[in-house]
Amino acid sequence: MPLMILLALLLGIAVCLQGTANGQLAGRIGLPLTLTINSGMVFLGALGWLAIAHFSGSTPAERGETSWKLYTGGVFGLVIISCAAVAYPRLGAGVTTTLAVGAQVVTALILDQLGATGRQVPLTPTRLAGVACVALGVWLVMRPAAPSAQ
Repeated sequence: MPLMILLALLLGIAVCLQGTANGQLAGRIGLPLTLTINSGMVFLGALGWLAIAHFSGSTPAERGETSWKLYTGGVFGLVIISCAAVAYPRLGAGVTTTLAVGAQVVTALILDQLGATGRQVPLTPTRLAGVACVALGVWLVMRPAAPSAQ
């Protein structure tokens, strides 16, 4: 479990750094070229993972039928890098990330309730209180700063 927590923390750091880097790059070379370069890097990295899996014998010998819905991850990846590259330079890393995390928490609770990830986790008053805390955090981060006293 500690490894999974570390991976989740690394995910959060990487998403924030990716949005910042992509926003800066898109401002200099344009969004289409930024997306093309990033997609190419992801493609090469994925080929590397595929090669490692193939040569280590960890790929399934037979692949069963799979719903088309499970192939939408690439589309969502494109949405993530496109929206981040546009929003980060305009809203700032704090506001963009806070809004994204708030949306992730609400979406995640819905997916958990539906059992969409393979494990159903019921929506409880405690989890709803967590959403309320996240909403408060979003509001606090988005709130305009008070004028400084001079």
